Amino acid sequence: MSKFKISIISDGLFVLFSSFLTSFTIFFYLLKNNILSILIAIPISIVIFCIYMLIYKKKKGKLDVKREDEENFLKCVNALCFANSEDNTHRIFLTLERLGKKPFLTEDGILCGTDFFFVNFSYDKITIGNIVEAYKKTPQGKRLVYLSVDFSDEAKSFADGFNSRIALIPLSDFFALLQKTSTLPEGGMLPKTKKLGFINLIKATFSKTKAKSLAFYGSILLIMSRFVFFPIWYIITGSIFLIYAITVKFFAPKPIEKTYI
Repeated sequence: MSKFKISIISDGLFVLFSSFLTSFTIFFYLLKNNILSILIAIPISIVIFCIYMLIYKKKKGKLDVKREDEENFLKCVNALCFANSEDNTHRIFLTLERLGKKPFLTEDGILCGTDFFFVNFSYDKITIGNIVEAYKKTPQGKRLVYLSVDFSDEAKSFADGFNSRIALIPLSDFFALLQKTSTLPEGGMLPKTKKLGFINLIKATFSKTKAKSLAFYGSILLIMSRFVFFPIWYIITGSIFLIYAITVKFFAPKPIEKTYI
């Protein structure tokens, strides 16, 4: 069952109401007939709404694919950071072996041609000190290839100055090779995210930045009440939006109050 956020529902209603209002205004100007203009505006607004939903679903599909990749990467990060260094080194060795690179496992890392792979997966960004320590373990005449989750800006600048002797590979660049060789770690965990309840969703709208949007939606609903068969619900809903917008404008705390007080 597909889940819709409140923002998607409100955007959909906005598209529906706006397209109806625009269509009605144009055809009423041309035909000078309320009923006929409404009968024409309704199917037009429904068609525009359906187009909006198709575009939304297409974009959502792409986002879901991207989100799945991000989740798999995050699982991989967590699994590697929780694993011991020997297992991680063996995993990278297996990856290089399946890529046909003919690696050789040593006490401190992996020899692969003219490169020496040093594996250190950590949540902390790798520093210059970490690179220097790994370089001391690098066999003479070999280039250090440091593989980790991420590196500090200072470490990246430092390695750039020794690009013929030191190379840094973040996990985001190596992740595709783990997928290609089927050497992704198993058992990666994702942190649990709290689902917002209805009360928390209401609290999230209690912000001065939301006041204009709420007032705009309320105004649209009140305008629409003049062109529909059952205006009472539009009047009630529009009035609620406007009252809430005014309340938010006057009583919602400023961003600085939330941050510093």
